[in-house]
Amino acid sequence: MNAAGAGRPMDRGGGLPEGSAGGGTAGGGGSGRAGAMAGAAVVRPPDYRNRHFPAIVVFVAVVALAGPAVATSRSNQFLVNLWLVYSIAGLGFYLVFGLAGRFAFCQTFMMALGGYTSAWVTRTGGGHSFLLGVTAAVVVTALAAAVVGVLVRKAQHFYFAIATFAVTQVGTIVFQQATGFTGANGQAVGIPPASLFGHEFVQDGEVFWLFLGVLTACLLLTACIERSPLRREAIAARENGLVASLGGVGVQRVQLVLFVLGSALGGLSGSLIGHWQGVIGTDSFGIDLSIGIFLMLLLGGIDSIWGALVGAAVYVALPRLLSGIEQYSAIAYGVLLLIVVLAVPGGIAAAARRPIRGLSARFTEHFGQRITQRFEGRFEGRFEGRFGRRFGRRLPTAAAAPEVTDAES
Repeated sequence: MNAAGAGRPMDRGGGLPEGSAGGGTAGGGGSGRAGAMAGAAVVRPPDYRNRHFPAIVVFVAVVALAGPAVATSRSNQFLVNLWLVYSIAGLGFYLVFGLAGRFAFCQTFMMALGGYTSAWVTRTGGGHSFLLGVTAAVVVTALAAAVVGVLVRKAQHFYFAIATFAVTQVGTIVFQQATGFTGANGQAVGIPPASLFGHEFVQDGEVFWLFLGVLTACLLLTACIERSPLRREAIAARENGLVASLGGVGVQRVQLVLFVLGSALGGLSGSLIGHWQGVIGTDSFGIDLSIGIFLMLLLGGIDSIWGALVGAAVYVALPRLLSGIEQYSAIAYGVLLLIVVLAVPGGIAAAARRPIRGLSARFTEHFGQRITQRFEGRFEGRFEGRFGRRFGRRLPTAAAAPEVTDAES
């Protein structure tokens, strides 16, 4: 394809728009191409049709209203805050596993590294600010993920999971031995609470708003990635790396970028947990939590940013719901996982996506027509005046275009 046709829109059948082929005169071909480009419908990728940003606004509004209503007790408020901070770690794992397709067993190691880094920065050097500690945690975690990602960049599938699991095991031993950085036996205590603009977030009700704000920023970042070429390249590399590399996609580069971003979100969540609880240890980020983060994404849905949030809610709420039958909790987890895998393979978020889209389409159609009619009734007279006559003569419409009969063609 030549350079002139490279940027022209393609129709659904894969052909060029009418009038783009050679054989006509320069003027006729140009006018034909202009008319075809003006009339052809632009086919957007599926990700661009997803309205992530309005959905995020609705989600934040619902959580802001329902969160305080649900948190009627201290235990409920603790579970809500735990859901928010686990959702941040789940979003990071979604970038690594859901998009890049690389099962990283070191997400909890990145969480622990972020928590220890933020605790060390805020406790030493005269007591630095909370923002500086969180920033240092994200930067250090991202650098550590970059080093690990470069070292294991050629490992795929099961070998990548084993390599990252080894990183977690080695990191746990290092944390227990590096008492100057972590604390005695890997226990970091006396971590100051989060503070912004002179206000300390001590109560769980105050921590809720901090976590909701951070989760909103992480959702916006993930939504931008969802609508970027990085997502399409990551899916291409995940499905068939050889074909993607032949098509010009830097497979290792894309996977490394997502691994670093996802690990940085894990470090951010670990830092928030440390400042919230005031103490962290290696037992807080063990193998159970690694499997739990994987279950969050599997239950909620691997192919959606909302899967991490839904799965984190199930993971946090299920032990509370099964408090009366704690001895059978492992069986309940297995039965629930089996039901989700068999009944809704795409996860709970995927099962709820179709009815939500149907309600959204009906809502938009109903209220959109009313708003449009009111807008047209109020401004139709104004636009039919001076501006309508001026621009109406300059911009020809489809009705004003001359018809070409078979005899003339």
